[in-house]
Amino acid sequence: MAPPDLATRARGALLGHAAGNVLGVPTEFLNTPDGIRARFPEGIRDVQRQDTPDSPYDDDLALTLLLAEELLQPEVDLRRLALAWAGWGERDGRGIGQWTRRALRHIQVHDAPPSSTGGQAGNGTISRCLPVALRTFRQPANLVSATYHTAALTHPDDRCTWGAVAVNVAAACFLQGRGDFIGDVIEALRENDAPEELLTVARRVPLVRREELPVTGPAAGYVVHGVEIALWFAYHEPNLERGLLWLANAGGDTDTNAAVAGGLMGARDGEAAVPARWIEAVPGAGRIGDLALGLVGL
Repeated sequence: MAPPDLATRARGALLGHAAGNVLGVPTEFLNTPDGIRARFPEGIRDVQRQDTPDSPYDDDLALTLLLAEELLQPEVDLRRLALAWAGWGERDGRGIGQWTRRALRHIQVHDAPPSSTGGQAGNGTISRCLPVALRTFRQPANLVSATYHTAALTHPDDRCTWGAVAVNVAAACFLQGRGDFIGDVIEALRENDAPEELLTVARRVPLVRREELPVTGPAAGYVVHGVEIALWFAYHEPNLERGLLWLANAGGDTDTNAAVAGGLMGARDGEAAVPARWIEAVPGAGRIGDLALGLVGL
């Protein structure tokens, strides 16, 4: 079988992200595998839509698609992007973390991003960063810069900004048709004096077992843990469907973990790796695929 071409990888990235997100939404606040089994005795196997009248998406996918649309404008305007995110947060806001909501409100009130997160380091930046990788995957310096500054709009914390860079560097490797990404991630983090905690995570990804991943617990939404989980599945799990089903039923921040890992595995394996029944259940899947093609210039 021929390897997937760029169009298939690009569509696989955004559709894998979308499918992982909507698959994990119903179990997001059930915390543990036992809690999930109590609600879903057979586990989550397929997409169960959670639309509201205001939006078919929760924050991970809604903010990702708004970023994708902004990146396709003739001139990218980060202020316009932040206000679009804030507008969606007011219309629906489903799933937005407490800190992200505060940051977007700060931008609306002060017309400027917050200067600090006060120590908060949630995984909101990695849940929406993928469109930047699609747009800049052939331009490493631009990828790092654009990912960093887009993440810093709401999360001016080095763990959050460089965590998003780590995810996008991996995605760019896959979009280029390269499967070995760990060295690139480590190099990007090291050259930019990223937090040592992120470097440690990247170095140990090839060595840890799935059971050792920090999926559940009080820090389940911590960005460094999210980076480790996503990179681990991109490195170790050859089957996207199996990986996302495990994440959707594993507890913790199920929708974000499955979205970020799904985006990376979709970029690695192409659209065909994402089950067709999941794609059909994603609201606006055709538009999402078209955005992916536009971002990579096809």
